[in-house]
This record gives sequence, structure tokens and C-alpha cells, in this order.
Amino acid sequence: MFKNEIKGGKIDISGAKWDFSREEKYVIKWLEDNGFTGKIVKQYISKTIFEIAKDGITDRFELPQGIVFKDIRGYMEQYKKNWELKLQVIELRNEVNRR
Repeated sequence: MFKNEIKGGKIDISGAKWDFSREEKYVIKWLEDNGFTGKIVKQYISKTIFEIAKDGITDRFELPQGIVFKDIRGYMEQYKKNWELKLQVIELRNEVNRR
């Protein structure tokens, strides 16, 4: 897990350099609402990098800048599907390793 992680579905925003875009605010809220913890690793002009965790699994999430706000919901829904597939792969890998 992370040294600076805040427990309970919170994202540590102390690593931010600038004010958040609407998209960044949406992503932070979405991650917290969906039970993720983590932190902002780096905020670039072109993207914001998050380290996130949920259910003992850690991931790196990159939010490119320039996504139209009306599309951010769909973008995060795709990430949710990606997360679920990642969990399935980990579960299958664990099953194989137990044999």
C-alpha cells in the first residue's frame, strides 16, 4: 500500500501542483465514491497520475488532460470494467498457482 494513503475511500491530494480541472475533480470523487484509496503521484500539463488501491490490489491510473467533461463518465466506466477484468485475471492467476 502507500505510505501517505488515507483510509476509507480517500485520495490524498497533497501531491497536486495546480488547481484541479473539472475532470480531475470528477475522477477524485468517482474514485472515492467507488471505494478506492490512494494519492496523486504527479500532476503534469498533459496528464495526472494516481496510485490507487482497493481490496488489496494496487494500480496506477493516468488521467489524460483534454478529455471533454461530458465524456469523463464514460471514461471512468471503462476504467471500472478494466478494474473488474484485472481482478478476474488476478483471481485466475491465483487459482493456477494453487494447483
